[in-house]
Amino acid sequence: MNIHSSSNILYFPPSNLVVHPKLIQIYGEHETRPDLEQDIANRGIIVTPLVVSSLNNLLLSGKCRRAIAIKLGWDSVPVQYVDCASDAEEEAWVLSLNLNRDGKTNYQKMVEAKHWESHLRPLASKNQAAGAEYMRKFLLPSNSTEQDLTDLDIHKIDVRNTVAKKLKMGAGPYSNSKQVYKRILELLEGGKLIAAAALEKELNRSIDAAYKFIRSSDYNQAINILELGDVKTVGEVLGLVNSGERNPFRKYKQWDVYRFTEEARPKDCTLVGRVIDITNEFVVFGFRGMSNWRLKVVHLRPRDIRAEVITDSETQRRLRIHALMEKYSCIEPIAVSLETLLKLPDLTYQEEAYLQTLELNYDSNVKEVQRSLFTAV
Repeated sequence: MNIHSSSNILYFPPSNLVVHPKLIQIYGEHETRPDLEQDIANRGIIVTPLVVSSLNNLLLSGKCRRAIAIKLGWDSVPVQYVDCASDAEEEAWVLSLNLNRDGKTNYQKMVEAKHWESHLRPLASKNQAAGAEYMRKFLLPSNSTEQDLTDLDIHKIDVRNTVAKKLKMGAGPYSNSKQVYKRILELLEGGKLIAAAALEKELNRSIDAAYKFIRSSDYNQAINILELGDVKTVGEVLGLVNSGERNPFRKYKQWDVYRFTEEARPKDCTLVGRVIDITNEFVVFGFRGMSNWRLKVVHLRPRDIRAEVITDSETQRRLRIHALMEKYSCIEPIAVSLETLLKLPDLTYQEEAYLQTLELNYDSNVKEVQRSLFTAV
């Protein structure tokens, strides 16, 4: 079982090649790869031949290259054949040849993982030697080491960890992704296509956020709202469920300053906080800690924010900080300290003195130190 040598490259019209159903199932029928398209157009050739099965004459690798060639109006593309003895081996080649494919989404990785595990689990449990040989032929060649090959012969095959490793995912993210993928399949089976698409989008954006969403007590309510179609994303539906607003984050802007009510201010914080980040779940504020007057970062859900935006009295000072950050970006202690100052709602007179020292005296001090070191040498 092998791919025919490069001397046996054949050329066929791209429109004559029939794509294997598994390629479409995993990567979609109308997948686009702009970078690949630009590279092929610039080169004027396809460097890596497309791979076709000798069993059923189906395209196992090169779906996007085929589509790009058709779009560019090419008459032919380079093709190599791979020997397959069964439909199962044909599907295994689809997975193996596309294992290191660029631009995969987290959802596509989970579709791949499902197929890999379905192939490997029976072999791992029933026939250790067959399982090792199977992984040697189809899974490991993409990025294997001699130790990988040796371990397969003497240790029990850990299917989950092996597949996670080859998909370049940690055990935790892989396990969490599988749970989200399972929920997506349940939604599809239940006919909730809009909610399934929203959850798939969230999985592709952030495994951690998608996993937290499916574990949320608001999950079922949020899914029903998504399925109505008015709310398009998980972030929006969470905002609607948590605060009654479709997008409770819209009124917040990074770097605005808010004055909180006495009852609503976070513990050990001043009344005034600056918005330093806006995530899928939280508005992140920079306060001053009342015990030490240093920066204290607090994550608040929109429903817990009882505050009003106020005029930023630090506008001019912030412009000075930005100028200094650009000037001293290569000096780590200064860069870190200036980033901290940006997150504070206001500055003390000591911090103003620090800014003036950087603006007026730092360069001369650097030159003095440079001269003294040069003299010492």
